[in-house]
Amino acid sequence: MNDLERNLNKVLDEHRHESGLHVIGGQRRLIDRLVQFFEEQKKTQDTKSELEH
Repeated sequence: MNDLERNLNKVLDEHRHESGLHVIGGQRRLIDRLVQFFEEQKKTQDTKSELEH
């Protein structure tokens, strides 16, 4: 399991504990959290890339 998968599983577990997917609006909150997660991952990768150059 790579870091991305591990971190994604962590986000999904946190979301499931906080709201549950069966709650109305749960899907929207999940999508928002996933978007935020991937944006943060991209920023981290961009920063690493800049430091390598």
